[in-house]
Amino acid sequence: MDTDFTCLAKAWITASVQTMGRTKSFTFYQNINIAFNRDPECPTRRSSGSTKAQWYPLNAQCVEYKGIVAQVRFRHDSGKIDEDQENDAHKIYQGMNGGNDFKHREAYKILAREPR
Repeated sequence: MDTDFTCLAKAWITASVQTMGRTKSFTFYQNINIAFNRDPECPTRRSSGSTKAQWYPLNAQCVEYKGIVAQVRFRHDSGKIDEDQENDAHKIYQGMNGGNDFKHREAYKILAREPR
């Protein structure tokens, strides 16, 4: 399942990089869906509606996690390496989400590399 979200993140980046100027939402999500379904690493094929429905919760969770990561990095705990900071962010996320893990680290890393 996480592979699907990683593929979705890659598809979103592909569609957003290829999009110039203003694009209607429907067309943009169609482009995401095309990129998603063309990815040979994706085990699942989805409809455009399913792709869009999966994007919203993935994006919301990644935005929440991004805010937590920013707070952890802002603290500048001396001696902490990036991995320690990521683990701290994960623990904070768990605390805010009933002990649930942040399951989309790979998708987050893909999205975090690109301006949005």
